Amino acid sequence: MKLQKYILPVFVGSKLLAQNEASWFPQINLGFAHAVYNSTSFKATPVELAQKEFHHKRSKVTETQYGFGIGVFLWMPLNAGIVFKPKIEGTFSTTCARHAKAIFATAFDLSISHGFAISLKSPDPHGVIYAAKDMSCYLTTKQPYLLIGPRLNLKKFDAGYISKGYQNEFSYGFFIGYGINYEFHGTNVVPEISYGVSSTAQNPIDGSKKVVHTLTLALNFF
Repeated sequence: MKLQKYILPVFVGSKLLAQNEASWFPQINLGFAHAVYNSTSFKATPVELAQKEFHHKRSKVTETQYGFGIGVFLWMPLNAGIVFKPKIEGTFSTTCARHAKAIFATAFDLSISHGFAISLKSPDPHGVIYAAKDMSCYLTTKQPYLLIGPRLNLKKFDAGYISKGYQNEFSYGFFIGYGINYEFHGTNVVPEISYGVSSTAQNPIDGSKKVVHTLTLALNFF
């Protein structure tokens, strides 16, 4: 009887310890990202003007922006095929508004995105990167994935741009991209390319919301 009284608490305590070690997510990693990007806004030419001048038939660029960003993200596997990737990023850029006279400005962007990485196939345990002739690098795994999700962005212009009547911009949109997860024996290097579309009510074009198209190249580490 005395032995049973002592054995029962031992098994109960072991069970509780096992439950505390369990997690909703198999593994959560903190990562760092460096990206370069280019954004463009287009303005549709009215039909009557396009009929008058042939070279005006295409949409023209009204604003361009290029720069680089540094951010942090979480790599949170939800299951074997989907990873949740929330990310916060700060970007520095140069903007050119092409009106009767081009206006240049510098800007700082704070971007928050909630991406989902959807694997396109199972991890390749025999992945190889061919760096040059007769040279190769063997990987732990290699896995391509599709990246998609919403994005919020707050853009702050410099004083020179604001003094000309422009406003700081808050935009929202979505992005879609493609990436490959290369694992080098515990360290993951992930190149990505993505395309995003966002809209803002500030600084409208012809009285309508401005739509921005962005192409981004990023290199992630975790």
